[in-house]
Amino acid sequence: MNKTFLIFLMCIFCVVFTTAQILSDKGLNEFLNHPDIVTASVGLQLRKGSTGEILLAKNADKLLLPASIQKLYTTAYAIDKLPNDYKFKTHVYYSGSIDKSKKELLGDLFIKTCGDPSLESRYYPQYSFLGEIKRELAKLNITSIRGQLVLLPDYDNYQVNSQWLWGDLGNYYGAGFSTHTFMDNYVEVFFKSSSTSGDSTIIEKIHPYLDGFHIDNKVVSGDTEWDLSYAFGAPYQDERFMIGEIPKNKNGYAVKIAMHDPKEFLIKSVLQTVREVGIEFKRDTIISYEPKDSKNKLLIYKSPDIGELVKFTNYKSNNNFAEHLLLKAVNVPIDIGELEKAASLMQEYWQYKLNVKNEILFFDGSGLSRKNLTSANAMNQLLMYELNQSDSADKSQFFTSLPVAGESGTLKYLGPGSEIRGNFTGKSGSMGSVRSYTGYFLKENEYYPFTIIVNNFTVKNSMVRKHVEKLMINIYQQL
Repeated sequence: MNKTFLIFLMCIFCVVFTTAQILSDKGLNEFLNHPDIVTASVGLQLRKGSTGEILLAKNADKLLLPASIQKLYTTAYAIDKLPNDYKFKTHVYYSGSIDKSKKELLGDLFIKTCGDPSLESRYYPQYSFLGEIKRELAKLNITSIRGQLVLLPDYDNYQVNSQWLWGDLGNYYGAGFSTHTFMDNYVEVFFKSSSTSGDSTIIEKIHPYLDGFHIDNKVVSGDTEWDLSYAFGAPYQDERFMIGEIPKNKNGYAVKIAMHDPKEFLIKSVLQTVREVGIEFKRDTIISYEPKDSKNKLLIYKSPDIGELVKFTNYKSNNNFAEHLLLKAVNVPIDIGELEKAASLMQEYWQYKLNVKNEILFFDGSGLSRKNLTSANAMNQLLMYELNQSDSADKSQFFTSLPVAGESGTLKYLGPGSEIRGNFTGKSGSMGSVRSYTGYFLKENEYYPFTIIVNNFTVKNSMVRKHVEKLMINIYQQL
């Protein structure tokens, strides 16, 4: 072999080895050996985006609980499977004809829902399904509807994932999936607390309100500055049991808890909206059926497009949106009690696409299940996949959905005032004894996919976050 060529190869090897050693030695050992971290399970990997070269790794193939970074698998899946301009559509139409002399609709009003997570969402005040119904009904110039309100599909399918913890289900972040999803599937409970710790609280108001939905209130006033109350209850259980504490001396203190039945809240809100326009239903009974005669379109309500919904899901780390996006992207019938089936189909998709057969295990789309597993390597494979996407629209939707360190979304408080502010874009994950980050460092026009997952620590989550932040800053300085 040519001597010059051998020398060249040795030089290349030394450069690569030296880079890996610098990144491995500086900061990583200090992080791993810190008393807060040393007993925890850690998986970490750093790659160079342009080549895929692994610059730093520690237990990169170890399966760990991801928490909310699971949402990147889900949102990337939705982008891949749904058209770039996809919007959820809720159809409103009526049967029969209008008697202009009596100002009466001689038929029924139909609403056909589709599992739109943004339907009358508080997070999109500029979109109002009820507002559009009110506006279009006013144009009909009627004062009564001889028939009834009919909500389609005619089945109830509100359900939560069977792999979620009971302690999560009654809270807003544990709200389930429904074809009739409405107002983010949660209600707001407004409390009044006293000036004395341990005193009982009073519920001043519930919004939206529904007769038959009850709360057994055991929440007390406390010295906390945060909402430390919790609700317990499953779908179709019309009573929520609430415990814990909220700050003292509060009036109208809002706590979000999961609805027991979004369909019932939707029905009541639509009936109320119709009355606000001055229209009366002649029949109160609601019977679901498809009209046999001609249908007259009142409106087609459209959600924000898929790119905007994906961005919201990742910026706000919204579990409810993630689960609904997963169900729509899977696009196969999911029976009651089989929500995890959708996750398994997504798992098969990414196992093939990313060639990570034994490195992912999915049970939901949001990361709330404590049975989800991923490796840092698999997560970085997803980041590499998105980095190399040839479809510019898909790539743009994914990248614009990622919060920026020190600036936006769930990364707003990561590295403020440090070198990684504005130079790391990605997703965080957090739950009991879990802290994770995944995304891209950006330096000198080069992307560096990075994932770190820390499980089974015994200190406060905020302490681990500070240690990870310090490590990420150290890594960025060495790139």
